[in-house]
Amino acid sequence: MRAVVLDADGLPELADLPEPSGPGLLVRVRACGLCGSDVEKLGHAASGSVLGHEIAGELENGARVTVIHRVPCGTCERCLAGHQSTCGEFRELRIEPGGFAESIRATHCVPLPDTFDDHDGVWVEPLACVLRAAEAVPRGRVLVVGCGAIGQLWIQALRRRGDDVVALDPREDRRAHAHMLGAELEDGAVGAAVITAPAGIGEALQRLEPGGTLLVFAAPEHDVPVSVDAIYRKELHVVGSRSATPAYFRDAIELLPTLVLPDVTTLPLDRFLEGVELYRRGEVLKVVFVP
Repeated sequence: MRAVVLDADGLPELADLPEPSGPGLLVRVRACGLCGSDVEKLGHAASGSVLGHEIAGELENGARVTVIHRVPCGTCERCLAGHQSTCGEFRELRIEPGGFAESIRATHCVPLPDTFDDHDGVWVEPLACVLRAAEAVPRGRVLVVGCGAIGQLWIQALRRRGDDVVALDPREDRRAHAHMLGAELEDGAVGAAVITAPAGIGEALQRLEPGGTLLVFAAPEHDVPVSVDAIYRKELHVVGSRSATPAYFRDAIELLPTLVLPDVTTLPLDRFLEGVELYRRGEVLKVVFVP
């Protein structure tokens, strides 16, 4: 089967691999979304790695599924404290080899409704991550920093639960779309802020009310210069949230049909590098690769 495999320098190249064997069900990949975390791993991940975890697939019997690529144990001290993504078992990948391939083996498959379009399954994992993280965001007036694909999911998820949402993005077209989704485009204090694009963290800290909450949902590889004075003087709460757990996948599948999904650019696996560059330049909202 064909797959996008990282070479000795951690860079992607199209290669032929044996069809995956081992535990789990055989899943034919119909589409796999490019996540920012995939892009961050390029040039760093181990040789032979196959990235990709936002998967819409099909079992051998034709049933449509998405997959859960990391699963916490649910019983350790970290899981019980609500920090499932720091659980020891969470480090283990539950798919082989990865979603940028024609087929995978997956130990945790989640059925998709017949009403989903062919590639809608790629949105389940990112939306599940949003829904889990949203539980750490106090209700009220919330600033969403970054109005790309993930920011658009955040705006809608927060609006669905009754929050007043304010959007921040340097691009006029993305601000306009955020406004169409119900976000305000104005200055003023907020009780919480969600960081989907780290470039806006400084303004978010300044706009938070005393005692407010900053949720870090995305972070770059490099350090970001941030003045912590606002955190100190306003006694702000800073929390992070990474990934999702099985229950949120089910919630995401239920919510997904009610959302306006971001625009998608679909490319074949042999145009992987082109898709990465489009993403890096910000020319597209979401890149989805199909075998």
